[in-house]
Amino acid sequence: MNSEVAERIHKALESHPLEKIDQGYRLNHAAGTSTLRLLPARPLPEATAGATAGAMDNPLLGIAQIDTEYRTGGFPAFHAAGLQRLNAMSVHGAYYLAGGRLRQSAQFSLYTKESAVHLATQSILNAFGGQLPIGRSTALGTASAAALEQQRAHHGLPRAWQKPIAEEALKATETMLRERGLAAAHGPDAVWAEFVLSGECPSRSIDPNAETALLQVHAGLPHPVAGVGYLATISLPLTKPPGDPAEICRRLNALELLQEDFIPRVGAWGLHGPNDLPGYSCFIPAAEPFGDFHTTMMWWCALRAAWIRDRYWAPASGLDTERIMAAA
Repeated sequence: MNSEVAERIHKALESHPLEKIDQGYRLNHAAGTSTLRLLPARPLPEATAGATAGAMDNPLLGIAQIDTEYRTGGFPAFHAAGLQRLNAMSVHGAYYLAGGRLRQSAQFSLYTKESAVHLATQSILNAFGGQLPIGRSTALGTASAAALEQQRAHHGLPRAWQKPIAEEALKATETMLRERGLAAAHGPDAVWAEFVLSGECPSRSIDPNAETALLQVHAGLPHPVAGVGYLATISLPLTKPPGDPAEICRRLNALELLQEDFIPRVGAWGLHGPNDLPGYSCFIPAAEPFGDFHTTMMWWCALRAAWIRDRYWAPASGLDTERIMAAA
């Protein structure tokens, strides 16, 4: 794969004691096995080749795929809802079950013209290095409050930034979102916006029944295990859980992984809040504020919300569960 990101990944990993496999690397550990594969993009069908803006302006070269299979020892017996509650806390990809084993997967699209080569490279390396230890500890921590505290202490990661993000940076993002037509606001360490899923009302502050998704990015927030970082979330305007909400989350995660030309798949759809409503969350560990990364995460949320709107949202009804079930 002729990608600068792939070349940098190979250079960074060449001296590590990893098993080299077809198109990637494998890390074998007593706690599980992690693989990183740099896969070429599937050829577009003739009828659609070159038909998208991405194909014309910035061709997709391939996908960086990171997948971990955990050893079974010590984990709670995750039922369907419990697994999707775990996904609400996931870091470095979505959890799923395969062959009775807990697994976790993340993906990054690789393009001919990478706008941020260093960020893309480091994000993939961080996910490959962190998926197994952080993913295992997060899952183990669901057993009890004591288990969670034990896993947090085991990693001992910082839980606050020495210097918080500048509020001016968050205000600038709010202004930019408003200029794009979104209802938006910011606080000392967060920015949020509403994304219209159907209708014309831009905000639930105007009409409580407006069908808008709430997009939020918190900067400098501590994860229960993974230390401090950025948290992006999408809350859908659901008044009650859809039928079989755990299965809806599982299928949305699976559908995301079927996409090749897509925003990074490093978060997960999971069950949120006391009512177990399907929502999206993505936590990125970061030892300090990183430029305008909060803005990048907000655009990831907006693009993901647009994907839901265009494919799986039924105006006045909510998530189109029949279409989701049929697609995955």
